Amino acid sequence: MFGLSLKQAIGGIAGIIIGIIVSLINPPASLDTNAMIALGIFVCAVTWWIVEVLPDYVTAILMCSAWVVLEVVPFTTAFAAFSGTTFWLLLGALGMGVGVAQSGLLARTALMVMSKFPATYKGMTTAIFAVGVILNPLIPSATAKVSIVAPFSKAIGEQLGYENQSEGMGGLFAAMFMSLGVLYPMFLSASFFNYTLVGLLPPDIGSTITWMSWFSSSWVWGLVVTVGAYFAIQLLYKPKENLEMDHGYIKEQQAAMGPMSKHEKVVLIILAISLIMWMTERMHGVSSTIVALTALCLMLAFKVFERTDFRSKIAWDSIIFIGAIINLAAVFPALGIDKWMAQMVGPYIFPLMSNMYVFVVALAVLLFFLRFVLVSQTATLTIFVVLLTPLAIEAGINPLVTSFAVLCSVNLWNVIYQNTTFLAANYAAHGMIKHSQTIKMSIAYAVLNIVALLASVPLWQITGMIP
Repeated sequence: MFGLSLKQAIGGIAGIIIGIIVSLINPPASLDTNAMIALGIFVCAVTWWIVEVLPDYVTAILMCSAWVVLEVVPFTTAFAAFSGTTFWLLLGALGMGVGVAQSGLLARTALMVMSKFPATYKGMTTAIFAVGVILNPLIPSATAKVSIVAPFSKAIGEQLGYENQSEGMGGLFAAMFMSLGVLYPMFLSASFFNYTLVGLLPPDIGSTITWMSWFSSSWVWGLVVTVGAYFAIQLLYKPKENLEMDHGYIKEQQAAMGPMSKHEKVVLIILAISLIMWMTERMHGVSSTIVALTALCLMLAFKVFERTDFRSKIAWDSIIFIGAIINLAAVFPALGIDKWMAQMVGPYIFPLMSNMYVFVVALAVLLFFLRFVLVSQTATLTIFVVLLTPLAIEAGINPLVTSFAVLCSVNLWNVIYQNTTFLAANYAAHGMIKHSQTIKMSIAYAVLNIVALLASVPLWQITGMIP
């Protein structure tokens, strides 16, 4: 069947059958036939995402198209996100990421930071965390960041004298992945997952979220995870020997790059101005979307990257997938599905929301186990943000709180198929580690995430995000 594996073929057929069954169910009092058809199409899409029948973005486009073809909602509702701010913000931000990587500024910054720390295992793991803190808010693609920094981490391990798949290599990889592939919830501009979350929230709430308002609610989580992960790495991946390398390697790499190029200087200025504009959005009123698009246009105007790079190096599949996914935020409310879902699961989840400490623990544990089945990180994020948002609003909780808890809790790599960013880092590291080495760090992160979310509750109470 179209070159599909047996698992994909069975999953594809099962998704269609389940979707038809859901569509034909007599609608409950608060829904109509169109709502049931929309739910049937969505359930089919989720099934296809789980077994990866087609590329995720293809399934997402088919889902939106089916809503239109079957006259569930008009085209303007089914594809509403593609005219919204989140889609264009994502395009601008990912384009900026291409410019940064293409210019060489990211690699130069990583080397410069590493050169300031002791040339030991502990010094280099500290340096890699520092690289993450600096680069995270500047580049919205965790995949791009880990792909570029992972080879440096491996080279440092080799210079320190560690063998591939040794504890020393495992610790350096863990430091790289934790700082660049996991800590992105701390900064709005650090990942397209963050922008996806904002796009899924009701417009009257999503439109009020700025770079600084996001950071003001996430910094405690980020601080706890950063400090906790650093010490966890020192404990879990402690090398047998305290080796030291010659700082000459980093100096050689810096010398090989030569003086800062014109494109690097241009990108540095654009990034600095963009970050300042994002941080002060409420003062000047220029939206983060316009800032990102203007920055992208300036990079193209200064030929930081060319038309061919614009075509081939921007993650168009991710942009299309996320845009299609965000359409759920328009379709479900239009059909009353969001309120119906809240009524269905409310009696089970709503009582937990009366105690946020209990809620974040229960949610994180639930997602830990569900991620073994819900393969797509974006799909899992979407399902739970859409599900929990009306419940949070009813409970008087800012839905950014519940959505942020979901965002932080889905980023696991207990099994290798759970996390595409981990796969990118693993491939870029060229045999530096084996997946089994990293499972203990994934479990450690799951625990740290719960601690960090619990530590954030008082902050959310003080800022009025939860009663």
